[in-house]
Amino acid sequence: MQASVPDVQTSQAAELLRLQRELAEAQQSLEAILAGNVDALVVKGQQGEQVFSLVSADHPYRILLEGMSEGALTLNREGLVLYCNERFAKMTGLPLKHVIGDNLHRWLDASNQASFEELLLAAGSQPSRKQLVLQRNGKPGVPVYVSVSKIVMPGQADLYCVIATDMTEHLLLEDLATSKKMALQALASSKALEQSLEASIKAMATTVEARDQYTAGHMQRVSQLSLAIAKDMGLSEDEQHGIGLASSIHDVGKIGVPLEILIKPTKLSKLEYMLVQEHVNIGHDILKNIAFPWPVAEMVYQHHERLDGSGYPRGLKGADTLLGSKIIAVADVMEAMSMNRPYRFVLGQDAALAEIKQGRGKLYDPAVVDACLNVFKDFSFTPGA
Repeated sequence: MQASVPDVQTSQAAELLRLQRELAEAQQSLEAILAGNVDALVVKGQQGEQVFSLVSADHPYRILLEGMSEGALTLNREGLVLYCNERFAKMTGLPLKHVIGDNLHRWLDASNQASFEELLLAAGSQPSRKQLVLQRNGKPGVPVYVSVSKIVMPGQADLYCVIATDMTEHLLLEDLATSKKMALQALASSKALEQSLEASIKAMATTVEARDQYTAGHMQRVSQLSLAIAKDMGLSEDEQHGIGLASSIHDVGKIGVPLEILIKPTKLSKLEYMLVQEHVNIGHDILKNIAFPWPVAEMVYQHHERLDGSGYPRGLKGADTLLGSKIIAVADVMEAMSMNRPYRFVLGQDAALAEIKQGRGKLYDPAVVDACLNVFKDFSFTPGA
């Protein structure tokens, strides 16, 4: 049985009204979205692209997008922000209401704008992703990894969905991991080089001392006392290490002094004494081009300087001399007077202590002398060192 003409007309009229109402609602929503008056999401489905208004706070799409850890926004071709979630707004440093309706290019410098334009051009044919930086007034930029998808709506201007992931923490962790790896590699390399250098220098010092049976062990004993003084003065372990190394090779320059002068059993002539004094210059020349972490060459160069300027080779006074050199100077005098020499018998520890007490403040640094006196309350040289 066929429907009557009035029934068909009524049904068609109702369908027409429904379609007109849906079209009007869609047009109203689209106009509101394009004007930036409401939040919205454009979704492509089996029935084509659809516009979802997100005005309701409990709308399922609103809940989903607001719960994302990434920033989400919808743009038109010119970069106008039609929708933005709270996460992206936080990346810009502005309230959400100030981001929607604004232009994304506001937060991109010239180079990033060019990169974003490339994203938009590529978005229609392939996945479009780049790392950009969002600029913020007076604050550090935010590195973001951006993914752009193009949404084509027949009869309407193209829209773009953008997902932005804040890369700040990720890049920071990467930098920390890289820095840590490089630091460990550098430390390992530095330690190996340092150990190799020290071994080579100490081997040279051993060679120097082997030339003279009377002073064999002299530099090791001076180093032993220098370290004890430095520790008593509260110097850092790093400073102690540098002073210990410099004191262990402080007489390395004697390799350039004729052996017959070094072991001469009688008093040296003025010329011979001048040749002995050259050992500080020779030592400095040997060490000056070696990249120690401490001023080893300079400490060796200065260990015969005295507070009043009466020392050699430059006659330095007071603060012009390194603390390490002042420590080595006192330790050197203590060791020299406490042990035998080819030109005299041992003078003894008491005579050595009396010497540095008498020279305190004039020849020797007062703080170094005080530390040495304190050390010798329970210190003694190791004869075979």
